[in-house]
Amino acid sequence: MDKNNFQLFTSLRYDPVLLSVPTSNISYAGWNWDHASPLYMLDYHRDRMLQAATHWGWAAAIDVLKGEAGLKNLERYLLSNIGDNPDVSLKLRVVITRDGELSITHGVVPETTLAHLLPRQLPTPDGSQSAENDDQIPSKSPGYDIVVDGPNTARSEYTHFKTTKRDAYTAARERAHIVNLGDKREVLIVNDTSGAIMEGSLTTPYFWRQGKWVTPAVSKEYSQEQGSGGQSGTSRRWALERFVKFAVEDTILVDFRKHTQFRKARGLSKIRPLLNNNYRRHGTKSYVYALNKFGFQPTKPGPYFQKFAKLGAANRRPDLPGVKPGLVREGLYKKPEDGGEPGKVTAEDQPNDAEYLCEVAIGSGSDAQKVLLDFDTGSADLWVNSERFHYKKSRTFRLQKEKTWRIQYGDGSSASGPVGTDSLTIGGIEVNPQTIEIATQMSSQFMRSRMDGLLGLAFSKLNTVHSNGTPDPQRTPVDNMISQHDIPKQAQLFTSAMYSGRSKSKDSFYTFGWIDEALVKSSGEEIAWVDIDKTNGFWMFPSEHATVNEKKLTFENNMAIADTGTTLALVSDELCDALYAQIPGAKYSEEYQGWLIPHSVRVHNLPKLSISVGRKQFFLSRDDLRFAPAEDNYWYGGVQSRGENPFDILGGTFLKSIYAIWDQGNTRFGAVPKIQETEIKQDPEYDLRPLTEEDRGEMGIAKSYGDISSHYFEPVHKPKEE
Repeated sequence: MDKNNFQLFTSLRYDPVLLSVPTSNISYAGWNWDHASPLYMLDYHRDRMLQAATHWGWAAAIDVLKGEAGLKNLERYLLSNIGDNPDVSLKLRVVITRDGELSITHGVVPETTLAHLLPRQLPTPDGSQSAENDDQIPSKSPGYDIVVDGPNTARSEYTHFKTTKRDAYTAARERAHIVNLGDKREVLIVNDTSGAIMEGSLTTPYFWRQGKWVTPAVSKEYSQEQGSGGQSGTSRRWALERFVKFAVEDTILVDFRKHTQFRKARGLSKIRPLLNNNYRRHGTKSYVYALNKFGFQPTKPGPYFQKFAKLGAANRRPDLPGVKPGLVREGLYKKPEDGGEPGKVTAEDQPNDAEYLCEVAIGSGSDAQKVLLDFDTGSADLWVNSERFHYKKSRTFRLQKEKTWRIQYGDGSSASGPVGTDSLTIGGIEVNPQTIEIATQMSSQFMRSRMDGLLGLAFSKLNTVHSNGTPDPQRTPVDNMISQHDIPKQAQLFTSAMYSGRSKSKDSFYTFGWIDEALVKSSGEEIAWVDIDKTNGFWMFPSEHATVNEKKLTFENNMAIADTGTTLALVSDELCDALYAQIPGAKYSEEYQGWLIPHSVRVHNLPKLSISVGRKQFFLSRDDLRFAPAEDNYWYGGVQSRGENPFDILGGTFLKSIYAIWDQGNTRFGAVPKIQETEIKQDPEYDLRPLTEEDRGEMGIAKSYGDISSHYFEPVHKPKEE
């Protein structure tokens, strides 16, 4: 519908029973007491159209409706256009155009009583406050099924005034599966920013609260700030003016954390990541991976460093977030052990697999193919190995011939190929169509990996797809969830609960479209929310405070990102210094390019570290401060330096201590603490045997500068099963 192509309308009742009002004892009836007319509350209906016409400046319509003359002319017009059967009850739909032209349609409706049309008071739910033998107290109406919509409706002029532009109401009824307007079923429409109920799609709702009937607040004039954003309504106005003690207006919020209709209706389930048995923790390799992913220059000495060139006309390409303005990255380099010329890092310098892999389905019906993907909130590409997902066998895959994609890392490794669309199913939610990037060309480390690809859950700005050589970022799965009208706003999110491998009784999981309320409740806290700055495509938020034991640290204007694709927590050197100063014997190792913790320090003696998400600080599990074995008798720390990166990177070391809610629909991040049962109980015993040549061959690890000399095995009291 054209923005300006709409009319104003109102729907009112024509009922011959109203002619008896002036001779009754219903003196509180208002206009119908003063006028013997079968038109129900005609003055209020005229007022609502006149207010709307005034708002839009429709001069001709204003002239038709204004003043006592306008009200009489409207009454005359309606009574002369209801047909030849004036003795039945009718519903009249009156429309007026910007040119002041009136039109009317009508249909027969069931009879009712004056007690329902003009009640002396609104009865309480249990009838306890109703006067006995009062024939002006309405009886209970037939019951309605009430559905609460998600916060999907944006307030606008078309929700404040009654117009023929009814898209928001139609969409709400479609989401509630209301097919016929005559059904005893109603949907409550909810404001998309405040979460407040605006109105019903066809009715005015009242809620019994503390001895009064409360109806959603409505501003007198159209406003983007005041009121719920809904319409005033004629019977609502009448009730508020006459039942001051028993009918009031107020904000009525819906707690969508407890709104589980969507999850139950869709049969949504948790996604249980598989612990990748091929993955081996390696501190230095994990740090090198972060250097490659974000492009920042280390501030602490070690074998790895970035090379940059000045940004010129020939290399004005977008670069990684850790690269300073005015520079472009040439690559990540490594100093050789013999002191020769530095060379670019190789595949052996970083992990080539993911610790956790999640199963998703691509395609529809019997054609659907299941793949294991790494869920990464620090990137925005969804790519799969063409050897694992055979796109030519999917009848629903549509190749986008003009599109290509390519990911290039600082070590020279890359993945690239064609692009298409297909149906994607994640935890019970189907996203269709979803852009799928097919990796037909990959470096060897990707081929050796157990993972079939990667699913990026950052914002689409980070997507690498090009159309005919020009950047054309594609929507991520959650972006597409938001655009699908059948997914309400409160379901446009995903959550993650990651547990360490030592937690034998707890399984990590993701959810899409719902929040695990039991886990939130077990934390004993409310969800702490912080607004996201998605300017750079990341889940970024303020993180200005930290504590180490009792020492408080403040970092003004500091920002952090939450990133499931990074295993470590990378923070400022100041925080690293404060943390490791509290650990006896801790040291910085130039060889490993990281902080190390002695084996002799028991986990319960490690310092308490908390990092803020917005205004709320969350403690990290002390177990996770020890990331992986390093040199003899030392652990590689789970918290390391972010170097010159402009923000903290809160990866697995941090995320394993919280239940994270990634609320993309409301552009916010939420968290509650998640305490693991094994935390601070006892140190497990580890077999720290040095790697043999056979071990290295199986793992695909060549001996290189900064490599570990020992391997992380299962605790000796639980032998590894073959």
